[in-house]
Parts: sequence; C-alpha cells; structure tokens
Amino acid sequence: MVNPRADEIKQKIVFLLLSCFLTTAAADLFGVRSSFLTGSLDEPQIWLGRFGTSLPYLSPTFGTDEERQAYRNLLKANGDTHIDIYAQARSTKLPGGSIYPEHQDFTAKLNELNADGLKPVLWLIPESRHGDHRQSMEAHLAFQNEMVLKHDTQIDGYVVCLECDETFTVEQVNALVANLKSRTKKKIAVHLAPGVGGYKRDTRYYKGADFIYLQIGDHLTGDYTADSAMAVAMLKEALTLGVPVVANEYSLLSTSEQARALGDLLCQNGAAGTGNGRSIEDCGQRRERNQKWYEKYEKEMVVAGIAMATLFAVSRYDLPLQLQATEDSYQIGMTRSTKNHTVGIDYRDDGAVMMSYRFSF
Repeated sequence: MVNPRADEIKQKIVFLLLSCFLTTAAADLFGVRSSFLTGSLDEPQIWLGRFGTSLPYLSPTFGTDEERQAYRNLLKANGDTHIDIYAQARSTKLPGGSIYPEHQDFTAKLNELNADGLKPVLWLIPESRHGDHRQSMEAHLAFQNEMVLKHDTQIDGYVVCLECDETFTVEQVNALVANLKSRTKKKIAVHLAPGVGGYKRDTRYYKGADFIYLQIGDHLTGDYTADSAMAVAMLKEALTLGVPVVANEYSLLSTSEQARALGDLLCQNGAAGTGNGRSIEDCGQRRERNQKWYEKYEKEMVVAGIAMATLFAVSRYDLPLQLQATEDSYQIGMTRSTKNHTVGIDYRDDGAVMMSYRFSF
C-alpha cells in the first residue's frame, strides 16, 4: 500500500533534485568574444552605419531576417561567441533603430541568437545620447528586475550601463550593481569612459562588479584602433584591481587586421575576454584542471539526475537516491529491497547504465 505522506515527501525531493541539477550549468563571461563595433571605412561616419554596431540588434528595424542572419554570420566569422546588445534605446540616434522594451518582447530574438551560437550580453542602460539614463533610480532598478525576471535564462551576462561615469555617480552605479547581483547569478560588468576608472579615474565605480569591461580609447581617429603599447599598459593597470578585465572597446573596426592583432595581444597579456575582435580562441577561459568533480561532470549529472529523479517520481515505492563521487568519477543510482529481493539501477560517469538483482535465502 502506498503511503500518501511518503508520496508528498517524494514530490518535494524530486522538485529539489531537479532544481539543483538544472541550475548547475551557470553562464560565464570568462573567455567572452564579441565584436560590438563593426564599422566600415565605406561609411561616412565609420561605425554609425546601419550595421556599424551590434547594440541595437533587438530593435524591430535593425534588419530583415536575411540581414540579421548575414550580420550574425559576420560576427561568427570574426570568432565571436557572444553578442553585446541594448535592452533599451528610445531615441533614433543609431541607424539600427530604437528599442522600446515596454512595447516589445525580446524572447524570440534572444532565442534566435542563442540558437545561432551567439550568447547575448545585455547592456541595460545605453550611452547618454539615447536619454534613457534620465529616468529615476527607482525606474532603473525596476527595469533591471523586469529584465532578469523575463530573460535571465536567455542571457549570459549583464553590463549595467555604457560609459556609466558620464551619467551616474559612484554611489548610483554601486547601487545598480548591488541590486542586479541580488536578482541574478549571472555575471555583472561595469563599462566606463576610456581609462581605468573612466574619465574621472575613480575605480570605486567597479565595486561589487564581477568584471571590468575596459574601454581603452584612442580608437576614434587614425586607423581607428587603439595604440598597442597604451592598450597593454592600461590593461595591466586594470588587472591590479583584482577584478577580471574584458578588453571591451579598442577599435571601431572589429573585423580589421589591426583590431584582431590588438585583441590577440591583449589576450596574451591577461584579458579575460575581448569586445572588438581577435584571431585566437585562447583568451581568458577557465581551465578544466581547476575544476572540482561536480563541475567537471555537471552536464552529465544533469542528464543522469533528471532521469533518476523522474524514475524516482513515477515509482510506486520509496527508492533511496544514492551518489558516490571521487575527484575523478561519480556514480548515481537507486535501489529497492523487498523481503528476499534487491533491485538496483546505477548511472556511471563513463555512460554505463547498470542493473543489479540480488536474491537471498
């Protein structure tokens, strides 16, 4: 006879198991590769052409389906794994179009990016030209909460604002970071005007941030790519703060040879990622040798755990779930014993599924 109380407890355990397994694979900005400034020398204003930046991708007028696909192909051909996009931009300052989140549902476009191998990094407040920063702090915090609630599962990380120091005080940026971190486990970055600490040279802006998105500067004239020696020196200065640094902005022409060469150099000097192109893939990624057993096998354990939890849920009996693990392997399974019989099933890290049966006299 099935115990109703046992069934209730079983359901709660299954819920906890699934919650645990499904949240093991966390997003990570280490090794991020994007090209958010895709200017062209054929355009009069370089990056202010229609497809000169990825930031307005969520605008309904960014492009047709075919044009969007061509743009995604451009980014992937440049070695990108992520894409930088605005969550709001209510003016028409960029040819790519305006973004009114109160009138749009970003779900389909975010799914489109993820499905095509470009993980979205959501920039929550655009640069000052768009005017969105003029809202109250209460409105900014509420907007953060809304975006996390609606799209957190589709987002790989957040940047609180573009060139935050031009429109917000240290205390305001710290509050934006703190609120966002209380709402999501995704990584949070701060982007300032050129220089370590922005134009004010105030590194308190980075308080609480998981990443510094460093703007090198010196990329608006000449060959539109920052000076290499200056860029490396600035990166090394930023790294002394003890926060991972993504070399985010150093060229208007992310697909140019100069931009990719500088991106490579910054990767080789400790950058946790790049935002304006590079040629190499090895740039700031976490190393597997530092992983614990549960990090190393997290994807396999998700699959095995869900399967076991499902079997546990539909069973008429109480099946104790067991986990055995070492630094090098794991085994997850369950057994059921009746008078003279014991039946078990186990899933091992090498993919083996083992059934067992024991009869005792």
